[in-house]
Formats: sequence, structure tokens, C-alpha cells
Amino acid sequence: MGASLQRQKEEKKHNLVQAAYELFLEKGTTKTSIDEIVRRANVAKGTFYLYFQDKNEIWDAVVARVSNHILLEAKEALEQRNLPDMIDRILFVADYVIEYFRKNILVLRMIRRDFSWPLVLKKMEQEQDNTLLQMLDQCFCSPYLSRYSMEESYRMMFIIMEMVGSISYTSILHDQPAPIDEMKPVLFHTIRKILL
Repeated sequence: MGASLQRQKEEKKHNLVQAAYELFLEKGTTKTSIDEIVRRANVAKGTFYLYFQDKNEIWDAVVARVSNHILLEAKEALEQRNLPDMIDRILFVADYVIEYFRKNILVLRMIRRDFSWPLVLKKMEQEQDNTLLQMLDQCFCSPYLSRYSMEESYRMMFIIMEMVGSISYTSILHDQPAPIDEMKPVLFHTIRKILL
């Protein structure tokens, strides 16, 4: 009984996040109401408030889910490559994220600049999923980063991923300050300088 009830709760929460994701893609965040989310998820409005305080909190859950999905895909693609150099691995992940957003413009528009490692880490901690930590460990087992603590290394990766998300948004959607193909070499050069 307990396991079944827990599964039902997880399914309701998943359905709410899925409904919010779909509506945010279709209509945008500001034009989507909580009433529409619960209707789409086929749950009572009170159920929404069992899991989320407000639309901002479900927004965080959507962004964490999207960010997590992209990073999981990047990790799987990275594992199929034989890239022994840590910087090449990080650049591969950065390029994967950029290309994902290039192919999924609606997702990029929806999450804006909010592609976020902290939200992913929080989600993974809540769900006891250590994929991102494994990914970070793979990057940090490099002589390049041996002079840094794990916390310092994490901060560098945070800066890198924030740059990737922000540049993806402005360059893919607005060609600012230049189209993404012109910005990638500059971004990758900057990433190398951060890591060396």
C-alpha cells in the first residue's frame, strides 16, 4: 500500500510538471495559469499546492527537468566518445548543449537564460540521482584541475555553463552579439583560458 501510494504521488507531481512544461512551451510562462496546469494534468487544484507553492516553484521544476534532460543526453553522448582530455570533454558538453538549443528553439525560448546546474543538482539530490556528480567527477579527475578544490572546480563549471546558456540564448535567438557559429570559437577559447 505504501509503495503504491508513493508511486501515485510521484505520478501526480510528474503529470503537473509535464503539463506545465507543455503549456509553457505552447503559451509562455506568464500566459499560463495554475488552473490550466491542473486541468492539463487532470488533477484537482488543491493537488497542485501539495507539491508547489506557486507558479514560480513549478517553473523551477520545469527548468530543472529540462536542464537535467540535456545534461543526461550530453553525458550519454560523451560516454560514446573517446576524449581523454578533460578540456575536450568539457567543450564537447558545451557544444552538445548549444546544439541541443539550436535544434530546440522553443525549449530555449521557454527557459530563456535559466539553463541551470544548481537546479539540476538540487533535483538530483532530491531524487538521489548522482549523474551530474559523476559527470563532474569525470571532468575533475584531470591534472588541469588538481590544483583546485572540488568547490573551486564546481564554481568554474558553474561559470562555464552559465556562459553557455546565456550565449546560446542571445546568439541563437537574437544573433547578438553575433550568430552562434561566430560566437562558439570565442566561447570555446574563453573556456580553455578558464580551465588552463
